[in-house]
Amino acid sequence: MQNELKSAIRFNDFVAYFGARGVVAMAWWLGAAHAARIREDQNSFPFLQIVGAAGSGKSLLVDYLQKLNGQTPYNYSLAHASPAGRARTFASAGQRIVICENHDGSEQSIDWDELRPLYNSGSVFIRSADGPSEEVTFRGALVITANQPLECSDAVRSRIVLIDISTTDAHTPRVRPEAIGNLNAGEASAFGIKVAQSEDWIASTLLVQVPAYQGQLISKYGENLNRRTALNCAQMFALLDLLSTLLSIPDDLRIEAGHFIHDIAFLDTIPY
Repeated sequence: MQNELKSAIRFNDFVAYFGARGVVAMAWWLGAAHAARIREDQNSFPFLQIVGAAGSGKSLLVDYLQKLNGQTPYNYSLAHASPAGRARTFASAGQRIVICENHDGSEQSIDWDELRPLYNSGSVFIRSADGPSEEVTFRGALVITANQPLECSDAVRSRIVLIDISTTDAHTPRVRPEAIGNLNAGEASAFGIKVAQSEDWIASTLLVQVPAYQGQLISKYGENLNRRTALNCAQMFALLDLLSTLLSIPDDLRIEAGHFIHDIAFLDTIPY
C-alpha cells in the first residue's frame, strides 16, 4: 500500500525536484487536512510560508500539494481584499487550505497581525451591514507564498513555518518540472483520501509526540527559543514521523528533513 501510494503521487520525482524542504511542506500539508482538530487539541496549528524568487517553483510546489487533497489550484491575494472580505474568505473556507499570495512591493498592504487568531482559536468575526458581528470558526489552514519573507511582527513570525526554496543551500532539481507538474489529480487524491481517513491516528499521535518533541527542543536550544516556535517545530516533527510511516520514507531523507526543522528552531534563537 505504501509503495502504491508513493507511486500514485510520484513521490520520488517530487523529492528529486524539491528535496527535504518539499518533504517538510508535505508533512505540514498532511496536518493541515485536520488543522481544526489539531487546534482544538493543542490550541495551535502553524501557518506555512513558502518563499522563493520568481521561477523558483513556488507555484509548482503549491499546485502539486493541492492535488494531493483534491483541491483546484488557486491563488488569493490578501492585500487586494478589505478586512471584511478577508474575514468572509476564511469563514467560508471550510476545511480547505487557503493559499494567499503576498505581492512584494504592492501599494496595498495588510496588517499581518490581523491573522493571529487563525493560529489559535481560528475565530473570524463577520460583520453585517445592519447587525452585530458574528463569530465564525476558521477550520482550514493558511499558506502564504511570497518572493521574500514577510515583514511582520515577532508575534506573527512565531506563528509561521518558513520554507525558502531558493536559498543557496536549497535542493537542486534532478528532474524536469513536468515530472510532477502533470501529475494526475485523480490518482494523487489517493493521498488525501488516506489522510482524511486517518484523523484519529494523526490527532492521537500528535497528542503523544508533540510534548516530548517540544521538551527536547527547549532542552537543546535553551531559553532563547520562543515557546511558540518550539511548539510549531514539535508539531512538524510529529507530522514528519506520520508522513514517514504513511509513505515509508527512507531514514536518510527523514533525517535530512528533520535537520531542516531543527534549523527553524535554531534560527529562532538568533537575534534579528
